[in-house]
Amino acid sequence: MPIDYQFAHWKKKFRWRGAVTFLFASIALFSFLGSTNQFFVSNTYYSVKNSLNDWNSAPSSVSEKDVEIALLKIEKVIDKAPNNALYYQLQGQLFEWLHFSTNLASDLETVTKANNEPDELHRAMLSYKKSLKLRPNWSGGWIGLASVKWKLGELDSQFYQYLDTAVSVGPQDAIVHRFIAEFGITMYVNRSVHYAKILQKLRHHLDLGIKNPLSRKSILNLISENNLNEPACRWLGPSTFAVSTGLLNCSQN
Repeated sequence: MPIDYQFAHWKKKFRWRGAVTFLFASIALFSFLGSTNQFFVSNTYYSVKNSLNDWNSAPSSVSEKDVEIALLKIEKVIDKAPNNALYYQLQGQLFEWLHFSTNLASDLETVTKANNEPDELHRAMLSYKKSLKLRPNWSGGWIGLASVKWKLGELDSQFYQYLDTAVSVGPQDAIVHRFIAEFGITMYVNRSVHYAKILQKLRHHLDLGIKNPLSRKSILNLISENNLNEPACRWLGPSTFAVSTGLLNCSQN
């Protein structure tokens, strides 16, 4: 076999091996980058989720700076994973917390500005709408929209439409039970005309919410904190789960 031919043969063989090596190295690199990206997204998501859980347990502990840091984190997550409805849902919650934390400020001027220009709430609504565009049958997104409408003082037909849609797509969801219990009890305490509009739902979702272990504690705490054991017993009736199991002390009512 001529030397030139052998040289060309080996040269071609090495090129092929080099191409294969480069291909596998590229695949390995992209896999590594993908894993690193996924690790960052998951880690950051749980960091934000844990912060939200802490604030829900102790709302007075939240600060505006804490929320702004969490917002920056979730924005980075969305940049890396822009098609996940859950991340927009969390972003909406964070904007609501930003509005809440701003209103905790002791500076009267700051509070007045927050009340007159609720930009955070409008941004929260946009985030919830983005979430619902990706996942329209998610009750959390519809509850988010209803929550923003409530905070804006817009208890109109659209508010009830959002609430009805949440009930329709998630009739057994803990987030639906908790929101209706909080809204209904607040309307009762404030003697609002909206109490009559929500009463039927309040009775139904108090019962379901106390049965559900994911919402039971928060609803029972809500009843206790507002000293509403007697009205709750009346709303629920003697045969409901909360009464028959003794979770509500209705024996003297």
